Amino acid sequence: MSQRRSRRLWWLAPAAAAPLIAAGCSAGSSSSTGSSGGSTNHSAGSSAPVSARSTGQGKVLVDSAGHALYSPAGETTTHLMCDSAACTAIWPVATASGTVPSTVPGASGTLGTLHRSDGKTQLTYNGHPLYRFSADQGAGSVTGDGTKDSFGGTKLTWHVIRLSGKPASSPSSQNGGGYNY
Repeated sequence: MSQRRSRRLWWLAPAAAAPLIAAGCSAGSSSSTGSSGGSTNHSAGSSAPVSARSTGQGKVLVDSAGHALYSPAGETTTHLMCDSAACTAIWPVATASGTVPSTVPGASGTLGTLHRSDGKTQLTYNGHPLYRFSADQGAGSVTGDGTKDSFGGTKLTWHVIRLSGKPASSPSSQNGGGYNY
C-alpha cells in the first residue's frame, strides 16, 4: 500500500504573501458575485481557454498555455477556500476574459466562470473553481496532484482535473518531493 505524502506550506506562506501585501494587492473573500450568485456558463464564443491534454498523470484539463488545472477538495463556486493572497500566490487563479464556451473539446463536463471579490473572473469546471500550481515546470507538468497544505487554518487537498486515467497513489515527485522555492 503506497503512502500519500503531504507537502506543507506553512513556512512558505508569509514569504509568498509579502510581495503581494507590499504591493497593495489582495485576494478577495470567499463570496461569489454576479446575477446568478455562482457559476455562469456561456455558450460558443472565443477560442477555448481550457482544453484536454494527455500527460503522465492521464488526460487532464489544461489552460491555454498548457498548464495543468487543479481544484481543492470541497471548494465550490459558493464556498471558496483558496481566498488569501498566500494561497493564490502558490495556486494562481485560472482566469478568463471575454466569452467562455460551456464545453471543452474532449471533456464531458461544463466550463463556467465565477466572479471573485478581487475582481478576477475565475474559470470553473463542473462547479469547481480552477487554479494552476506555481511549482509546475511548464506545459504538461502535473506535480501538485494530492498536495496538502494550509492557509490561515484552512486545510486544502489539491487534485488535478483528471478526465481519464487513474489518480496517482501519491503526489508526483517531479519536483523533488517539495516546493521548489
